[in-house]
Amino acid sequence: MHHFSSSRNLRGIFVCLSFVLIRESVGAVESDFSQPLPKTFQIRSLPGHLSFAFSMYGAPAELEPLKQLVQVMRDQSLGNAFDPGPTPSPGTQGIFDYLSTVGWPVACYPGCADMQIKGGRCVLGSENQAALASMDRAGVFSAVQLGEWGYYFHNLAPNESWWRDVYGKEFDTYKHLMKPAGLAGYDKRPASRQECFDVVNDYFTSRSRDLLGRVISVTGHSHYEAYAGEWGARCIGLEVGENIAFTQSKLAFARGASRQWQLPWSLQVSPWFSGACTTSGPLRTEGGGARGLDAGHSLSFYERMWLHGWFAGAAMVTPEKSVAIFFEKAASPWTLTEHGRKATELFQFMKAHDRGVPFTPVAIVLDHLAGFNGYMDKPWGILEPTSGDRQTRDLFDYQLFPGSDHVHHKPDPNNPEAGYLRATPYGEMFDIQLTSASSEMLASYPVLLLVGDIEFGDSLITKLQKAADHGSAILLSQDHKKVLGARFDALAKRRGVEVLQPWTNPTTGRPGAISAEHLQRLTRDELPIEVSGDPVQYQVNRLTNGWVIELINNNGVAKKPGSPATTDPNAIARVDLRARVPYVSAREWRSNREYKGNQLLQLEVAPGRSVFIEFQTL
Repeated sequence: MHHFSSSRNLRGIFVCLSFVLIRESVGAVESDFSQPLPKTFQIRSLPGHLSFAFSMYGAPAELEPLKQLVQVMRDQSLGNAFDPGPTPSPGTQGIFDYLSTVGWPVACYPGCADMQIKGGRCVLGSENQAALASMDRAGVFSAVQLGEWGYYFHNLAPNESWWRDVYGKEFDTYKHLMKPAGLAGYDKRPASRQECFDVVNDYFTSRSRDLLGRVISVTGHSHYEAYAGEWGARCIGLEVGENIAFTQSKLAFARGASRQWQLPWSLQVSPWFSGACTTSGPLRTEGGGARGLDAGHSLSFYERMWLHGWFAGAAMVTPEKSVAIFFEKAASPWTLTEHGRKATELFQFMKAHDRGVPFTPVAIVLDHLAGFNGYMDKPWGILEPTSGDRQTRDLFDYQLFPGSDHVHHKPDPNNPEAGYLRATPYGEMFDIQLTSASSEMLASYPVLLLVGDIEFGDSLITKLQKAADHGSAILLSQDHKKVLGARFDALAKRRGVEVLQPWTNPTTGRPGAISAEHLQRLTRDELPIEVSGDPVQYQVNRLTNGWVIELINNNGVAKKPGSPATTDPNAIARVDLRARVPYVSAREWRSNREYKGNQLLQLEVAPGRSVFIEFQTL
């Protein structure tokens, strides 16, 4: 049985409630959803800020326009943060002095084109730190962004044309910092995962030192969120949208890393889409691509993504380029566009509801040195994948988040936006943890699913034994059992340890990490609400007095980069919900429709819409 006594007295917005698992035998599970979750599951807000942050992207660099924008944001309920804010420098110190009185979090760009280059010009110093001193004294969160560093390391570090664009006439002075072609950012071909880890660690920590040691890491085309947390980021950030695939697995990595390292995580939603970009104004060709409110991604996608980021536990959601999208003109009188009005509506909705705590009973445990990188399709961007690596990739791409890889597979030509958010056959019930996680962290999950190549050191075996003794089910593969050898017997004595039967995924023809049937059983056993009917994306959160489920119909809205979105009104998702917990009443948050207790809820979710059903328990 799980014993969560240390968190039983948690109250307020950080209350995290869940259930106790009583395991009579392996594979037989009875769930009691009335008990509190451990403190390790609580949502981490930005330090000094209890509330969720919805940020404006692109604060004016002059004080008076900035003051105007702050007042508009307050009057219109349009946000409570800036990401990015001005670059910290002696010339902007007065702006940060003012922002410290506003009390809103601020993430800053470092103000240099070679932000990602180790050994380049982008080194912030005491004068930059001094500009942020008033923010620190006031206890207002500030950070400096290190953006797309994983993509830079592997793809841009050897790219001469990019370096010439960055350095211009000074290219010859800095070209010695470029990395050799064909080595994915490494100086020489690494011989092991440990060597890859050490090199990328050195790169990240070096850049962090040069950016005042106050980095907010933002990764898009990589899955390095867990490492950003380990290596000292103030906030674990993601970029989604743009041309970035694997949205939902990236969120699972970020949330797991947030919990492992007790750090906030954030989500930046990019309006770029295959050369097109959402801006204010009519649809037009500009700068070599489509621009305007109908360019880039659809407003439906932004709505679903902003809401899901909030519900999934992000401390901050940033609509990228919002200052150029939310207003007809980024100046007085600051007239809102359709996108700006939608942002106001959604932020008011977010403030009006306690989102609770994301309930993810299953931790997918990868080796500390796995270096999973979906975009490169190679561990650490360079190593040839093993069969264990392929099992990990297949689990994400073909079982948990099918259709989410639009990088290595051609997107739907009629709706290329369809690959960004996908229906979840088993719900968003997973976090990604690494074997470096603490005993307490691992033991807080009812189910630990070990996937891929695992280095079973004595420390990990001890942590797994403690998790099993605490009530966690430990799911291992036949290969894991072989690697453990004689050490498996000591682990197998624990109740709840199970070696999964071999299973071949019929879609890939390759051995899978876990069967579809077993995943279905986990969904049935571990979630308090059963979802059936048409495919939807869904996630369950715990409230202080019940549960709330998010249902997203990602079908029915088609979007190409340079064309307006089209909606199929017939693409309604018909979904049945059956609560596995007694409840007094159920209510849909956005429509306020009420449902009487203990009945099958039959819902219709409109195309491209998100709904939230709260179940108030006894």
